[in-house]
Amino acid sequence: MRMKSAKNKGRVPLQLIGAAGVHFVVSELSLRGLIALPTARNTAGIDVLVSEPDGNALASLQVKTSLGKTSSWLTYRPLQGPRVFYVFLRYIKSEKRFEGFLESSEEVAKQVRRNLRRDYQRRGRKGFSVWKLPSSPEGVEQLRQRWETWRPPA
Repeated sequence: MRMKSAKNKGRVPLQLIGAAGVHFVVSELSLRGLIALPTARNTAGIDVLVSEPDGNALASLQVKTSLGKTSSWLTYRPLQGPRVFYVFLRYIKSEKRFEGFLESSEEVAKQVRRNLRRDYQRRGRKGFSVWKLPSSPEGVEQLRQRWETWRPPA
């Protein structure tokens, strides 16, 4: 795979942006004392498997990563389940760090379906599968705190 071409000189390939996000999540969770393992790149939907050290709590994470300060992420066919969660990351270039937000898979799927319906009604055609941060600063902060303190459910 060519890393740079004349067309995208200096740009990071999308696959590497995603890999950086997955490794960031694994690193952060490991520092919290959790066992966090990235899956193979071709594993459908699951990016990270997480467990408490005693094995009593397990979860799967889907990681969505953006290099910009976005408030929405494309989310195709969201996985669902009581132990499936989404970590949405955006890279804040000026601070050289990722900012993370955590949401349950059920809430992600619900919002994606709602956004697709609205887009279809507004434009009269198939919309994009998008998950968006809440419009209120309090809602955004709640998802940020959820990521900062998250542990897999027992």
